[in-house]
Amino acid sequence: MIQTDIQRCRSCFACLRHCPVKAVRVTPQGTDTDAGRCIGCGRCLQVCSQQARRAPNSLNRCQRLLRHKEPMAAILAPSFPAYIGDMRPGQLVSGLHRLGFQLVVEGAWGVELAARAIAAGLRTVSTAPRILSHCPAIVALVERHFPQLLRNLSPCVSPLVAAARALRATHAGPLRIVTISSCFAAKIEAADDQFQDVIDGALTFAEIGELFETAGITPTRLPETVFDQPHARSGRRFALSGGAPTSLLPRDYAEQGEMLSTEGYQNAREVLLDLAAGRIRPGIVDLRLCRGGCLGACDPGSRLSAFARGRLVEQFARQHDNGPRPEPDAASAKVNLKRTFSNRQTRQEHPSGESIRRVLQSTDKFSQRDELNCGACGYRTCREHATAVCRSLAREDMCLPYFVKRLKAEQARLQKSAQLAQQAAEEVMPGDDLLARQLLDLVQEVAPGDKTILLRGEMGTGKKTAARTIHRYSRRAEQPLATLSCSGLDQQQLLIELFGSRHASDFRQGLLELAAGGTLLLEEIGDAGQKVQDALLEFLNHGSIMPVGAKIRLPVDVRLIVTSRRDLEQGVKEGWFSSDLYYRLCLCTLTLPPLRNRPQALQELAEQLLRRSGRRLNRNPAAIDAPAMEALCRYAWPGNILELAAVIERAVILGGDDPVLRREHLSLPLAAGASAPQPDPGKSPSDFRARRGRQMELIERDLLERYLRESSGNVSAAARRANLPRRTFYRLMERYDIQRCKFLTRPAARKGD
Repeated sequence: MIQTDIQRCRSCFACLRHCPVKAVRVTPQGTDTDAGRCIGCGRCLQVCSQQARRAPNSLNRCQRLLRHKEPMAAILAPSFPAYIGDMRPGQLVSGLHRLGFQLVVEGAWGVELAARAIAAGLRTVSTAPRILSHCPAIVALVERHFPQLLRNLSPCVSPLVAAARALRATHAGPLRIVTISSCFAAKIEAADDQFQDVIDGALTFAEIGELFETAGITPTRLPETVFDQPHARSGRRFALSGGAPTSLLPRDYAEQGEMLSTEGYQNAREVLLDLAAGRIRPGIVDLRLCRGGCLGACDPGSRLSAFARGRLVEQFARQHDNGPRPEPDAASAKVNLKRTFSNRQTRQEHPSGESIRRVLQSTDKFSQRDELNCGACGYRTCREHATAVCRSLAREDMCLPYFVKRLKAEQARLQKSAQLAQQAAEEVMPGDDLLARQLLDLVQEVAPGDKTILLRGEMGTGKKTAARTIHRYSRRAEQPLATLSCSGLDQQQLLIELFGSRHASDFRQGLLELAAGGTLLLEEIGDAGQKVQDALLEFLNHGSIMPVGAKIRLPVDVRLIVTSRRDLEQGVKEGWFSSDLYYRLCLCTLTLPPLRNRPQALQELAEQLLRRSGRRLNRNPAAIDAPAMEALCRYAWPGNILELAAVIERAVILGGDDPVLRREHLSLPLAAGASAPQPDPGKSPSDFRARRGRQMELIERDLLERYLRESSGNVSAAARRANLPRRTFYRLMERYDIQRCKFLTRPAARKGD
């Protein structure tokens, strides 16, 4: 059996792509051979650039026999003139004698013997098609993959085995016999139980070259010697393309009989399929697995093309043609050339449709359109690959498009992880007060598990930062963190974004699929509709999702973190939030306190946000002066940390290159020391939006005045500084009632005036 050197194998799957019967099993360690399927064609040996595939080697056994000086005979296949390079046939015979072979016989003699046995068989009347059994690879193909055609095989041995049996029968005394050919299937044939007492070893011409090199023999320097008896008189053209019928069949039958002859695996397979189905019924079927006959074999002993090899064989046959096929001598005529065949097919249950469908879906093939059938995995179709996976012959990641997609996803994940790592250096849980430390302790306690977490708190209290911190401390930290807000999306859009779509016109993966193995942050769960809530509840209960338009559920492994600023308990009472989903979410709840309840943390938060804004804006503010800090502490911060961050960033922009953030850099209410009213829990969120709008107006007014001041009242220059059209700048001046004349500077007086 062909074996694999795991250390050399690079899992390129070239052997699988070129194996006609897919007898290569792919494992996590590499590849190996499925003996129940292998037919010994040797194509995997030919295409393996790393020489990781190795055929059974009889060299050691032959060398041991030669050292023991036992009588040995070498039988050369009829294709030998094409594989001896610069040697002349007589020099090859001399070299083999020098190695220790007492007899060197042409395998063409075995062709003559097999032809007589086949002719005798044709005298018996049979209505079934007869498949000639001279090609060991075809015999192995029928035994392992078309056992229903075993009765159609001609019960005659191959020419090399025929020559070996006849030579052993006619030789007096013990004799060791080694066959030499270009066919790797001959090695499997020699190992058959029927022939182990006939053939002691099977070598290729490349291995004979190794024997010469090891023994220090240069055959091209030796004189020529004729072949030993018995001599072949015909059959030397057997190795040529189309040479088997003319060499094995009687001339009248080859010319008049109904015969089908073809070469190559694909053609042979189609003929065998038609024979098995009864679509064709020729009298004789001649099949060879290799294109070009025995000259198309993949023995590395010759680098010539099949056409150049054929010319060499034809030249040798023409020079040594001794006339018509001879009559057998008495001894060889009594040799039994019959053989038997057995069913060697390995029975495997065909996987169920559900198993195949599960494998296809694991490689992102959810419809027939997704099955590319590109053949990159080595199998003709995606379904054949899925069947092989179910039979443990292949792996899912052999699918090249799926593998490339996974690589791109992994690249995106690593880029996202790098971004998260950079953000993690900046977005730590803010503050070092008692409430912040207690919250961080809770985060570190719940992060390692896989529980769903509900983060509650007012807008701007740092729920997203807390979610990122949980993800960073979890065992999923190396996996992606996906984020989706339920606000601003209708139910259908939200369902598709979360669970994906399998509609032909809109096929996409949802975030729960894309974040597989990671974490999904779902913001403002209170704004999700009832259908979304029910789908999320199904996901939490069963660990699987149903994409929109799909018919089966897909298992996903994602941790869910949800946030809410709304009162979910009130939602359960009023009916706009699912009670079942609420009870699943509230098992692990963290409530983030508003900034107004953490006055002792304000100074540290402001300094932390100052450093972050400086890095982001490429500024270098060193500190906040006392009046500015006093104004920050008096403000109530209805927008919490989010509003504080915006105010600090604006102040850094207005401060320019000033190393100290001053009171005049703050927005007008803060600079004036005004204290914003405390938020009334009974009021609607529109109060916050109104305050934010007023703050933005103050910021815009301050920026416009700054640009005019820096431009000495020149509106065109100020508009260019602001990167705004001049007309837009004029409209903003009108909106905020800004007078240009207040910023005009009087030119300096000239001397002499």
